[in-house]
Amino acid sequence: MRAVPLLVCILLCHCAAHAAPPPEASDAAGPGTTFAIGLSPFLDASVKDAVYREAVRMVVEELPLDSTLEVYDAFNLRSVARIAIPNSKVFNSPKTRANQFASAIGEIRQFLARENARPGGAKSNFDSAVRLPQFCDFLAQTRPGAERKIPLLLIGSPIYDDVREPQFSMAAGYYPSDAHLRASRAESIFGFDAAARSEPALEVYWSYFGDPWISDLHRERVTRFWALYLERRAGRLASFSSDLETAARAFCARTDGADAASNGWAPDPQQTKLEMVRSSRTVQAVDWLTGDSSGQDNPPPPSRMTGPLKIGIRWKDNIDLDLYARPRPGAERLFFQHPHSAEGYYFKDHRSSPGREYEYIEFETPVDIRDAQASVNFYAGFCPGGPTGEVRIEFLDRIYRGSFSIESDEGNQGGGGRSQAKFWSDIPIQQILGVSESRPLSELGSYH
Repeated sequence: MRAVPLLVCILLCHCAAHAAPPPEASDAAGPGTTFAIGLSPFLDASVKDAVYREAVRMVVEELPLDSTLEVYDAFNLRSVARIAIPNSKVFNSPKTRANQFASAIGEIRQFLARENARPGGAKSNFDSAVRLPQFCDFLAQTRPGAERKIPLLLIGSPIYDDVREPQFSMAAGYYPSDAHLRASRAESIFGFDAAARSEPALEVYWSYFGDPWISDLHRERVTRFWALYLERRAGRLASFSSDLETAARAFCARTDGADAASNGWAPDPQQTKLEMVRSSRTVQAVDWLTGDSSGQDNPPPPSRMTGPLKIGIRWKDNIDLDLYARPRPGAERLFFQHPHSAEGYYFKDHRSSPGREYEYIEFETPVDIRDAQASVNFYAGFCPGGPTGEVRIEFLDRIYRGSFSIESDEGNQGGGGRSQAKFWSDIPIQQILGVSESRPLSELGSYH
């Protein structure tokens, strides 16, 4: 980071040559408007100068008279600096502002220059992390009963990731189901309590760096979720992009953005399960499951017993079935409430047509197929005669097909124990693959 006087001097020269004086209070900003900036304490060193430059430019050039700028650490939830711009014409001068607010500008510089320890250690994935739900709560506590909307420039990653809440991580392609939008705060970090309705409404101008998405679908789902989340808190996602300069100008001018409805986004009432859903990297990633098989017979048994394994199920009835799997007895079991581990991940995609609904579990770390275990649970719904469906297994670039059936006519919400056996169906992985040297699945009963 360069020293404050040098950068301020450069900006003052730029303002004098290219810019008009700072605007007086306008209808868009309004007298007494409070602007807020939320910064990630984990920004990459390569972007810190750009963030600092934009912050200084806004202070000396963009923000209107009779306004206040509050700068926060949006991960650790603490104040960084506060700048109150008086309603006096002398503060139309960038030079006056630079001199008057030099101390606060220095506090911003010091915050950005600091190397903060990352939660979980240096190797953890917390690049540019912010904690929006907690930050909203923090602003509600520091500004109780605020009646006016607060424009917020949020600079950090849109991928929610917190070592204290790993089950809600959006890393590796995950995003929350719409059930989180109806949940209480006790049920989900994205939940909402009625008491929060007294908080200040936020107009969020979100700027992030790089490409944190694994696919276009992941980007669209996360963007959609944050838009709906903020509207549930009486706010709005006014802009969302990787262009910091454009976001900063829209923030200062309070440029209106499209609401969720105009993008065709609305909470899906069919999504009732609190889960983190994984978006696939490409459409082709699920063709092995949704595409038609070229033949009715399975390929020959695999030539070796160890390798990456993918297990999927699909069914036709308008009911909720869940897949459970683990690579060996005693290993972590993957399912909708525990969607990822060091060995693999659970994927689920809700389709509008129940006949095309599917889910699968992929073990990216090599698995000995003689030890692998999987099961299907009838979670919710009613199906006379009990559910049936198709199993597909991908192993060593071959696709094997099987079937499953469940005895019960109705779901049991995932209940376990021997008395719940009729709500479950074990998937005979070894039989489907034609493996003769199958091992006893001694712990299969722990699934149900």
